[in-house]
Parts: sequence; structure tokens; C-alpha cells
Amino acid sequence: MKKLVVGALVAGAVACQAPEISNAPMAKAGEFPTDAQLAQDSTAAMLRVLRQVDLAPAWGNATPETKEHGALEGYYGPDNYRMSFYYDRVRQDARQPNVFHVWGRDRYKKTITPFTATLTVTRLAPVPDTVGMTYAMPKPVRAYTAFATFVLREATTAKGAGHCQGRAALDFYLDQQGRAEQLPFDAGVIGLGNPTKSSGLLFQGTWQDNQTGRQQPVAWANFYWVILPKSLEKLGLGMRMEEVNPKLARYGWNTIMENDEWWATTPKPSLSL
Repeated sequence: MKKLVVGALVAGAVACQAPEISNAPMAKAGEFPTDAQLAQDSTAAMLRVLRQVDLAPAWGNATPETKEHGALEGYYGPDNYRMSFYYDRVRQDARQPNVFHVWGRDRYKKTITPFTATLTVTRLAPVPDTVGMTYAMPKPVRAYTAFATFVLREATTAKGAGHCQGRAALDFYLDQQGRAEQLPFDAGVIGLGNPTKSSGLLFQGTWQDNQTGRQQPVAWANFYWVILPKSLEKLGLGMRMEEVNPKLARYGWNTIMENDEWWATTPKPSLSL
């Protein structure tokens, strides 16, 4: 049996009081509206933020924590077979600040297929839990969630190509330079009550085969165990263990290698603007 180089992270959650946010209108880049403004004037406040803060790097999973594990893992179909996604590039639309264009690749049963996708942010909201005061984030910060709809289309020339649509969520905060950073898993979020379940990035939707029209559920996240199906949890996926249950092989989870950078073995697609 092969060894599983993975284990569920344990976030040492520490309660802390969220710092106050000024009630003054936004006047400079990186200054967020108050929680009340986001709730009462959500669309205008959201667009005002997105004109000043580019969420593209955070949506693209370009964080220090994901340098060695850049792909997002997930589950496809009724048997929850493993499916992986990698984002080569994410760009904010020049005219619509809440729209983001994505170029990337997915892998399903060793088949790698390029895709393009469009993310449309529909709402910004404060993360319901306070964060900070941990090794990863020694100072308390206010974190926010960007809610979005997405449409993902695989290259039509690829065998078995399909398209997917659904909803996505991104937890982020602003660094000292006013740049959006994806919220780390060990940021001290209290519990898993926030929309991404502390994974930072989460996608859920329905996949449809271009030829047959057959639809299947699909979901992927920065940390796959936050959306782990009970059927695979019972087989030990996501648990700390030296040996892998051989039954996991039939779902594509027989091994996870730290240096299995499958996206690096395929030439990057041309990114035309």
C-alpha cells in the first residue's frame, strides 16, 4: 500500500476582538466600507471596493501557502471521483470590476484539459468569525468573503469536454499595502462557520457533458477535506495515517505526492486577451 502524504490541518483557533472599522466613506485604496454599508448599499459598496482592490491574485490561489500545492482538489460525479483544478492566470475585467477571467487546466483520471472561466462577484460580506492572533497572523484583522457565480468551459476540442456553472466563495483580507490576500487556513478563524469553511477558496456547481448533456455534481476547494464526502471520510481520506486504504484507489485518491506538479508537465495554453 502507498503512503498518503497528507493530513487534516488543525487550526488553533483563538478568539479575539475585531478592530473597529471607520464609519467614514471610502477615501483611499484599501479602505473598506463599514459592515452596515456593505449590508445597506451592498452593490455600490462592492463595486467601490473592487475598483480599488484587485482580487485576481487571491482568486487565482496565488498565495505563499500554495506554492508547492497550487492545484485545488475536489470531487466529481455520484462516486465522488477525484478532480483537480489549476489556475494559470486570473485577470480582472477592465470595464467590469466585479468580473474576473480565468485560464487554467483540470485533471480527471489522468486526462489534463485546458479551460477558461468567468467569475462574477455578486456580494461582499464580513466573515462572521474574527481572525488573527495566531502564528500565521499575529495581529487581528477583519476578513471578508467575496461571493461569486462562475461558468467554466473546457476546450471544445478535448475528448469528453464539458462545462460547469455554480457558485464560489473567497475569504480574503487586506495586507499593509492594501493588497487582497487569501485568508490562510490557520488564520485563527473560530470554527468552520465562514462560507468557505476556512479553506480560503471554494467552488460548488453542476458539470454538464457537452455531447451527452449528462449533468453531475462537482466541488473543489483549497483544502479538499472541508468538502469531504462522508463516503470517502469513512475510508480514511483526510486523516493522518501512514497507510492508505486501498479502496481509495478506485476514486483516484490512492496517493498524494507533495511534488506531483501535474500542471508543470503540460505546456501552458496561449493566454490571448
